[in-house]
Amino acid sequence: MRAATLVAAMVVAAVLLLPGSAASGRQKPNVLTALADIGTVYWRYDCAHHRAPEWSLGVRLSAAAADTRIAFRAGKLRRHRMLWSGHRLAWLPFRPELRQRLSLVQGTEPRTLRATVGVRFGGTHLANCWSYAPPRVTTTLWMTPNF
Repeated sequence: MRAATLVAAMVVAAVLLLPGSAASGRQKPNVLTALADIGTVYWRYDCAHHRAPEWSLGVRLSAAAADTRIAFRAGKLRRHRMLWSGHRLAWLPFRPELRQRLSLVQGTEPRTLRATVGVRFGGTHLANCWSYAPPRVTTTLWMTPNF
């Protein structure tokens, strides 16, 4: 009985101490950066369902974008995806790693467009748990002609 009361008190304290938006769990996507001729990179957070916050990155191709290959890295996790013209949105798994990286490659007949997006989430418990507190981002975009 005593343990159940303690657990209930901890849950109530966590809900009261978490900000309203974070208490509801996973949030809607927030724009992180835009990549010319490729699309937009988004981020989401989940600061309520795990011991430590977790974050997810997503990519939405622009309407005129060509097929794009995506590579995601967070800690030891590696994911590779191909976004085709008809499937323009990809969400990557929620991860607790503070550093996450996306690499995107889009090839067309005249050129190959490459981008890397490095994301560094904060180290404190509730860092980056609000849409107005985005993580640090490093974006590189370059083009290689195919002739």
